[in-house]
Formats: sequence, structure tokens, C-alpha cells
Amino acid sequence: MNRRLVIAVAILTLESAALWGLSIWSGLAILQGNSFSLTSSLFLLGLLLAAALWASNIALGLWRRKRWSHTAGMVLQLLIASIATASFSGDFAAPAIGWALLIPAALSFYLLFSKQVRTEFGKD
Repeated sequence: MNRRLVIAVAILTLESAALWGLSIWSGLAILQGNSFSLTSSLFLLGLLLAAALWASNIALGLWRRKRWSHTAGMVLQLLIASIATASFSGDFAAPAIGWALLIPAALSFYLLFSKQVRTEFGKD
């Protein structure tokens, strides 16, 4: 397997692990009663679980070199980068979170877009 692809898969695996961790944390917060709105908290938990499942599926698909996973991985990195850039401004700006999201997303996108990885998926 191409080294660039292995690094990209590792980044996506870490991103999906972070999403699973946030899902567990959110679920525990709901069970402990640490939420202002149960409806909003349950909706957020559903979104986190869906994102974690999607990211895990993409990482597994990339590892197995499934053709569909290449584009899905790039789309996921663009979504993470858009969340990261939004973290730099506004009332609740958190530049540390923005950089923590943007750097791995940009690196993974670059690696997935590289010619060596694209040829593994028959894109060239």
C-alpha cells in the first residue's frame, strides 16, 4: 500500500475515533442530566453518531481501496476544514480548535489528492 494512503487512512481513523469519543461524551452528558435541552442534545448525539459511522466507513473503505471511498474521504476533509475555518471567528471563536481541525484535514486532503493515491483508486 502506498505510504501516502496509509498516512491519510491513519488521519481519517483518528478523526473517526475523535467523533466516537465525542459521541460517548455527549451520551454520558445526556444520561447525567447535563444538558439544557434534551431534544437538542439527542439530535446532536444522532449527528455525532452518524458522522462517526460515516468517517469510520470511509477509513475502512480507503484501507480496502474501495473506489467510492476516495471521493467521500475528500468531501469529509472539506467539511472538517469548513468547520475549522468557522472556529477562527465569531462570539465563540476558538483558534486552537480551528488549527487542530484544519491541519490534519488539509494534510489528509493533500495526500488523497496526490497522484500516487489517485492512481491506486483508478482516478488517473
